[in-house]
Order: sequence, then structure tokens, then C-alpha cells
Amino acid sequence: MRINYILLLLLWIFPLNVQGDSERVDMIRKELFNPDSEKVLVVSHRGDWRNACENSLEAIENAIQMGVDIVEVDLARTKDGQLILLHDNTLNRTTTGKGKPEEHTLAEIKNLRLRNGCNIKTIYKIPTLEEALLAAKGRVMLNLDKAFDYFDQVYELLEKTGTTNLVIMKSNAPAEEVKRDYGKYLDKVVFMPKVNLDEEDAIQKLNDYLRVLKPVAIEFKFAYDTNTLPYEVKKIMAGKSRIWYNTLWNTHAGGHDDDCSLINPDKGYGYLINNLGATILQTDRPAYLIDYLKHKSKVMNCKRDWTYLQEENEYQAPVTSNYLVEECFLKGKQSRQTNEDGIIATPYFAAVIDGATAKSTFTHDGKKTGRLAMELALDAIRDFPKDIDAAGAIHRITEKIHDFYVEHNLLDELKSDPGKRFTANGVIYSYARNEVWQVGDCQCIIGNLYSSNEKEIDAIMANARAVVNEVALLDGATLKDLQSHDPGREFIYPFLQKQALLQNCPVEGQQFAFPVFDGFPVQMQQVKIFPVGDAEEIILSSDGYPHLYSTLHESECYLADVLEKDPLCMRLYKSTKGMKKGNCSFDDRAYLKIKLKK
Repeated sequence: MRINYILLLLLWIFPLNVQGDSERVDMIRKELFNPDSEKVLVVSHRGDWRNACENSLEAIENAIQMGVDIVEVDLARTKDGQLILLHDNTLNRTTTGKGKPEEHTLAEIKNLRLRNGCNIKTIYKIPTLEEALLAAKGRVMLNLDKAFDYFDQVYELLEKTGTTNLVIMKSNAPAEEVKRDYGKYLDKVVFMPKVNLDEEDAIQKLNDYLRVLKPVAIEFKFAYDTNTLPYEVKKIMAGKSRIWYNTLWNTHAGGHDDDCSLINPDKGYGYLINNLGATILQTDRPAYLIDYLKHKSKVMNCKRDWTYLQEENEYQAPVTSNYLVEECFLKGKQSRQTNEDGIIATPYFAAVIDGATAKSTFTHDGKKTGRLAMELALDAIRDFPKDIDAAGAIHRITEKIHDFYVEHNLLDELKSDPGKRFTANGVIYSYARNEVWQVGDCQCIIGNLYSSNEKEIDAIMANARAVVNEVALLDGATLKDLQSHDPGREFIYPFLQKQALLQNCPVEGQQFAFPVFDGFPVQMQQVKIFPVGDAEEIILSSDGYPHLYSTLHESECYLADVLEKDPLCMRLYKSTKGMKKGNCSFDDRAYLKIKLKK
């Protein structure tokens, strides 16, 4: 993409003549220096390298036009000591040259041309750091990677160009070393430490940085989301410094990267922001991230008449001695009588139970199997001894449903046909044990920890349903037609019935197995048991919310946005079922937020 070189030249010569641009950097710095701000700053990795050559002036300009806050670039040094923008150790991949940059003078390097992402030679040249500083001056901040070893030389250029307020330097060097060697610069230039949370001494390094350097931001990295330190980091950093994560590839932020975000941005970007406290994200898809943040801001600030939360609520929470029910909401997608979700709050337990949609025509007293399973589970919880453990509690619920089968002569039939079993998912908080037990795909937030526990097989079925419905639309059907007759649901329904073979499956290593309450033994190794620790709030919900947030209003806003834009739940949010004509949602929903008394 060609850039107007006259415009660039004018910006280099008269960078401070545009008041709005200067004010923009001041605004970015104001946000950067405010650890309590919830505004997420967007960092473009190597500029906009998808539409221009990486680390080029054009890539920086594109990123500025997108509205990013910070552009990350990489530094190297030439044979004659000039700083240039280059990521690799050699010129081979990104330019028409060969060899290491330190083997060539700046004049020789300026005779080369940059290659784009398809390895095609372009008309563009490798810029110097000075050129990049002048292009960015007053317009965007620059994060200089691979620059720490050139700190003294970088600072000389910053003074020369009047851009000391523009740059973020970074390194994983020990805090005392940074202060000793470069302390004279740290009151003029932003320095950001880097901490790898997969290293044993990560928290010690973090505390050292906070104590010695008091940085405005720290860049964190962790390979897998089984690492619990990011939640500890959120607590440590609160009110002290901003949290920076990279979403460039899956091992930078536990799999919550750009690729994950393309499929479901709430599980990628949203997870890092809402659950891990990220307020700076470096991305290879800056335009996509900016659009997501704008969308989320609009959705989370939706204007609604919230009186329905009282008028239509099907559950009235009791007063309990060990915790306070802060928010609760229960509503059936069709009616109170057919609602298969349930909530219970006793002095020692709080739970949300989600009865699975019936896969048979069996009813008892007019109730389908999902409703029956939910009610039986709630009955069992009411009778729990206060100090019962997870295994004992799950056994009691299982036994309750099993006894119903025996009483009504259903046991033999349901042994041979699991698709007809009374099935429910659940998430239970135990006050005495200070634990949360998650059976199936009910959701929970415990302090900063979020677990949706989505079943892998459901994700596969949801995608299959979406494909069939998209084909139906291409074949002439309308969205209104699909709400009356869902061919995708019809297509997957036989397998949903057979899918019951996977619930409580005892076969070791069966990757699609999942636990449920269905009157037959639950495999405890499939149950998630979370220690509550010193968390002050817990949120429990059914999967009737596409994404669970820390407030009922936010969860309802996001659901409303999905139902408005994707009522069939096949694009924005893919599910095994959509909103049927006459229903108020795609599924029943239950939300319970409690504040612990400790």
C-alpha cells in the first residue's frame, strides 16, 4: 500500500505543528500512567505488517491511521553504528539483501528494498530509528524492542528529535541492574520490564520491579492457561501498574491469542481483559482488536429498562448467614413452568443447576427429563450435611436421581438408552469446604478465575449445525424460516441423542467424555474442583449466558446483543440450538452472585 511521501515529509519537518496530534500522545501517556484506568491500550506489532512491510514507515503510518496507541518496532545497528528498524538477525527474510546488518553500512542498507509478507520486493526502504521517531512524533507512542543494549544511543536520538515522551523501552534485565546502568534516564523515558510467568522466580522478579523501578506497565508471558500465576499477578498489580499481554501466538498468553480471538474474541482478548486484568494488548490484528473494543464498550454500556430483572425473576433469594446474595436472576426461555434451570441458596451451599434439554418424549407430572433432573438435584442439595465433600455431594445427587428411576421402574430402560436419562449440569459452592465444584458446562467466576467448561463435543456439534443452516440460507431459506424450522438442529439431533454415551463415560482417555448428573456414577476425575481461597465474590451461572461477566447487567447486555444480531446462535455465538419463534432466548438462564462473609 503506497503512502503519500509528501505527507510523511511534512510530518517529519513540522511534527509539532499539528496540535491535535501532540494532544493525542499526551492523552495516551495520561492513560498509560493511570493504573486504575480500564481503557485498553492497543499495541500494533511491527506496525501494520499485514498491509505494509513490517517495521516500515508505511506500517507505522497505517497503524496510526487505524487509531492504535502504541506501535512496536525492532532495532538493529549497522556497521557504521546507525540504528535501523529490523527484527531478524539477518537481512535475508525482510529485504533484498543478505547477511547481518552489522556487516553493512547505512548507505549500503538504504540501497536495499523491503520485502512484504509474501516475500515480494517492494519500493520501500529500511527506515532509521530517527526517521521512525520523526514519523511518530506527537502522533503515537513507540515500543522499542531489541533496543535495551543500545539504550545510551537511543536516548541521544530521543533528545535530538524531541521525542523522549514517545518511547517505551523494555527488557527482562534484573531491576537493580536496570536502575544501576540506566537510572539516569528513567525519569524521562518509560521503561517496561518483562516477566515470564512460567519461570520459578517470576513473582520475586515482579515484586523486585515494583519495588525498585515502580514501572507504569509490565509485560507478562505464560504458555498455558493451567498456570495460575496470572490471577495472582492481577491482584499484585491492582492500583500499581498496567498489565501488558501479547496475543501474537498461542504460547504468549496461554492460548488466548489472535487466532483464538478470530473464532471467539471473548475467549481471546476478552479473557485477558476481563479475567487477567490486561489493559495493554499487543496484537498482529490491530484493526480487529480496535473494532472488538468499540463493540464491547457499546454492548457493556447498553441502555435498557432493567425493571424486568425484578418483575420477571423466577427466584427470590433467601437471607443466609455465611454469604450475601448480591445479584440473582432466573428465567425460562419459554415459561416458568418449563424452565429447566434452577438456583438454590442454603446457609452452607449455593448452586446453579441446569437441566439438559430433553432428548426423549418422557414426562412425569407434565415435566420433561431436564426439569426433573434439576428438581431432584436441588432436593438433594437441600439435605446436604454442611461439611460434605465434593465426591459425597455428587454421589448424593446421583443417588437421588437413581432412586427416582427405581421408584418409577425406569432403571433398566435408562441403562440401555442413556439418551433418555434425566440429565443436569451443575456448579456448587460449599461454604464449609471453601470450594466450588463444577460438573458439566455450568459457568463460574471465583475472584478473578473464570471457567466456562464448555464441552468439546458441543463445540463440534454447534459448528456442524451452523454449516447446515448456512447451506440452507444459500439454498433460498430465510432467517425467519430457520427460526420456525432449524435444519441444522435437525441434522445434529440424532447425534445429540447418541452423545449421551459420552456422559460419565468410564473409558480412560476418552477425550470427549464429560460429567453430568444423570443417576449413574460420575467420574470424579472429570469434575473440576476449585479452591475459593481468599476470593470475596463468586458467580455461578448456567450456559444460558453466552459469556459470563462479573455483573448481571453486563451478562444480560451481552446476551441481548447476541440475540439481536444472531438470534439463531450460528455466527456471533455458535450453539447447538437457537432462539425459537415465541421464546425470549435460546436457552433458560440462571445467574447467582454471592459475596462471602469472612
